[in-house]
Amino acid sequence: MRFRSALLLLLIVSATAGSLHAGELDEQTLAAWESYVASVKLHMQDRLVGKSPFLWADEDPIRMRHLDTGEIVVEPIGKGNPISVPHGFIHHWIGAAVIPGATIQDLSGVVGDYSKYSEIYRPTLIKAELLDATRDEQRVSILWVQRVLLVTAAFYTELDSNCFALNSRQGYMNIYATRVQQIEHYGQRDEHRLAPDEGSGYVWRLATFARFEERNGGLYLELEVVGLSREFSGATRFLLQPLLSRLPRQLLSAKLEQTREAIKSRANERLTHYEQIRDLLHRRTPSP
Repeated sequence: MRFRSALLLLLIVSATAGSLHAGELDEQTLAAWESYVASVKLHMQDRLVGKSPFLWADEDPIRMRHLDTGEIVVEPIGKGNPISVPHGFIHHWIGAAVIPGATIQDLSGVVGDYSKYSEIYRPTLIKAELLDATRDEQRVSILWVQRVLLVTAAFYTELDSNCFALNSRQGYMNIYATRVQQIEHYGQRDEHRLAPDEGSGYVWRLATFARFEERNGGLYLELEVVGLSREFSGATRFLLQPLLSRLPRQLLSAKLEQTREAIKSRANERLTHYEQIRDLLHRRTPSP
């Protein structure tokens, strides 16, 4: 059994090692990505105006039941995920979690505290920094590293984040990666960034759509993530298919769990603070 595992690992590494530098993202792939993201935005708009349920979880009673028992639910969108496009793959996943006792205020506190990201999302996220901000939009840089098998992939990304309130209990966020640069030889003396759209093609584009709602004494949070990567064909795709199917689920599940724990901690701090104030006011109130 150990021999088979070692042999499989050797085959995967050998198959991918010669194609780590896949060249540049081409126009056909980019056009397919933009078309696909446009369709995702249209579906998002349907949710916002009431043509579809605001929360994906509400589309399936069984899904909602799993969430209400504390599970994190993650599923691929579409058939045959990853979705093949010219010279690339689109990875489309969605996940949801419930944070009892939490509010949108708690979520905002976690999302806006970029100095804590390296603690919340370790070991993948190394550094997050706010580059610019207006009333409704923030531009952020994130350095992150993903280690899979014998491959270490490091990226510098810049993201535009917009947050909107639909009403007092519902809101949503759109997060688009405007710059993705692979970091060659990460952690070594000759570490350097490649130009955008060059390199291995593990990640070329990223977009995240978040929806959240206060309900039943807690916060329902959904993350819909769409990514573009290079195409793996032939024997390489066959060998990597289990990894391509499993890894996005694991990553999104981990991100939701880390976010849930951070929001839960924030909510507990808020409730403790309120209780302290209430006790203080109670002690100061003279007895009749």
